[in-house]
Order: sequence, then C-alpha cells, then structure tokens
Amino acid sequence: MNNLKKFFALMLCLALMVTCFAGCHKKGEIAVKIGDIEFTSGYYACALVFADTEARAKVEEGLSEDELNGEIKYWKHQVEKTDYTEWVEKTALDTLVELAAIKTLCAENKVELDSETKALADSNAEYLWDTYGYSVLMESNGVAKDTFMAYMTDSYLADEYFEFLYGKGGEKEIAADKVLKQLTDNYVLVNKLEVSFSGLSEDQITEKKNQLAGYEASLKDGSQTFEQVYLAYNNIEEEDHKHEEAEEGETLPQDQHATVLGAEETDYASDYYDNAKDMAVGEVKLITLEDDEGLVLLVKKDIAADPYYIEEYDSTLRKDIVGDDYTDEIAEYGKKLSCDVNKSSTKQFKVKNITYPQAAY
Repeated sequence: MNNLKKFFALMLCLALMVTCFAGCHKKGEIAVKIGDIEFTSGYYACALVFADTEARAKVEEGLSEDELNGEIKYWKHQVEKTDYTEWVEKTALDTLVELAAIKTLCAENKVELDSETKALADSNAEYLWDTYGYSVLMESNGVAKDTFMAYMTDSYLADEYFEFLYGKGGEKEIAADKVLKQLTDNYVLVNKLEVSFSGLSEDQITEKKNQLAGYEASLKDGSQTFEQVYLAYNNIEEEDHKHEEAEEGETLPQDQHATVLGAEETDYASDYYDNAKDMAVGEVKLITLEDDEGLVLLVKKDIAADPYYIEEYDSTLRKDIVGDDYTDEIAEYGKKLSCDVNKSSTKQFKVKNITYPQAAY
C-alpha cells in the first residue's frame, strides 16, 4: 500500500511539473488587451512559442557544425544584438499588436474571411496540429488545439486586409499593367531537370553527364519534348503518367512540368534565375553547377503566355510592388492602440522553459 501511495505521489508530482512547465492558466484568462482586442493566456503562449522557434533559427544560423551537434543553450545567446529572452517576448507582443491592428481594421471595414478561405485555414491548421507535430509542441507549452486553430486562422486576416486595400477593386488598387510588368521583370518560367552528383562514383557521374547532354541535344533538335525527357529520366512509362485534372472552378497551368523561378528579392528566389532570365523563349541550356556538384537542364518558356500565372500569383506580385509599405502601415496603426499586459498572466510563461518534445519532430 505504501509503495502504491508513493507511486501516485510521484505521478502527481510529475503532472504538476509538466503543468508548471507549460504555464498554469485558467481557460479564457485574458493576458493581453490591445485596443478592443483581447488575447487569452493560451493565445499569448502560442505567439511566444512561434517567436521562440524564430529566435532559435536565428541563433543556429550563427553556430558552427560542432556547436549545432552539441547542447545549445539558446537563452544565453543574443538575437539581433538583443538578449534572447527579451527578443522573444518583444516579438511575441509585437505579433499580438500587429494582429490586433489587423483585426481592428478588418472589423472597421467589414473585412472577413470568406467560407472558402476559412475552410482552407482550418484545413491547414488541422494538418499542422494532427500530422506535423504541432499538437505535441503546443500542448507541452500550454496551448490547446482551439487556441492554435484560432491563432492560425487569424493569420489569414493579414492577407485578406491586404487584398481589401491593394487587390482588384481595392482602395489602393495596383494597375493591371504594373502587376504584369512585375511578373515579366522578376519571374521566369522554365522546364527544369536537376541532377546532383553527391554520393556518385566517377563512372556514374560520367554516365549522368552523357545522359543530360543527350537530353539537351534531343530538346534542341526537337526529337524529344521535355515531357518525354522527364518521363525517361524518372523511368516512368508514358501510359502510367497522368496529369492532374482541374476540379470545378479551378485552373491549372498549361504545362504541369513548368517551374517558376524568381529574382533574388522575391519569395521564389532561385539560384538559376539569372541564367534563365538571359535565355530566349524556347532556348535550351545545360548548366554545370559550381565545383562540379551537378547539372541543371533548363528550357525557357513564356510566363506571360499562360494566363494561369498572372492570376495565381496576383497577390504575390502586388505584395512585391507594395513592399514594406503595408506592414509599416499596420505597425503605425498598432502603435496608436492601447496595450495592457496582464503580467500576472504572462509571467508564468518563461522563455527558458519552452519545451520541444522529441515527438514534435
């Protein structure tokens, strides 16, 4: 009986340790109020975890391979010349200020997520929670699933308000010709085949070089299409290869093997952009990578010839053009909002105690 009592006492002790580690907070407890927008303790914890993962990535960028393989005490480092803990806490609060500004502006202008976007947000959040390991990470740090779902859904409001301002028919609509120019000036469309020589013997490398040179020649003389080259390289029988079919209301690119490459300052930046940019439409080029690490076979296509891209990348192109103006505007609006932090609620969440269970990976 005494052993049983000790066992239950140990289990209770462990449970309390986990609870304290994650932060003891009442359901629905308000931790931060910015303007008229209230954020619960769980919501604050969610923002803190995301800020911490960002800080960890920044720290790791400056570490050697030996340091990365050892135990990293992140909180002893600086992030952007700022104390680690201070940076994480400020970033989490800045995130809430930005969200409060966006939610307030959306409410004032009657901007809401439509049912399709809401369903997409929920679906992506469910995937991250159930399949990508966020359930383990967040629950270990005091964040419940419904809070995580709300946090992820709210993040879509920034894009929705951007479209309200700068999209088609928006208050600050960007002219269609400027959007098209952004596409053709900073993006290219190619068929691309990449081959790495990593782990290959000299004979295998020679074989790959001969194979790609043969593809280059057949593409140039027109004896093969890129699809035929693609299928041959990947050992796919033509009768077994099926193209994706568009669902109702959906459009697909004319060439489903095509890849978009963006200039350095875009979200689609590619090491091969400059090579492709200088090519003529229809031109074929075989590129040898630095230090003979591999080969890249490119076929230049006309990105403006397929209406899919100007439509599909519309929001991306407008964001390229607007640059930091949008985020600066949101930040300035956020500064005007009152910010009340309930420290008795937030102080329970210690940056140093944020845990990353192995199961989350």
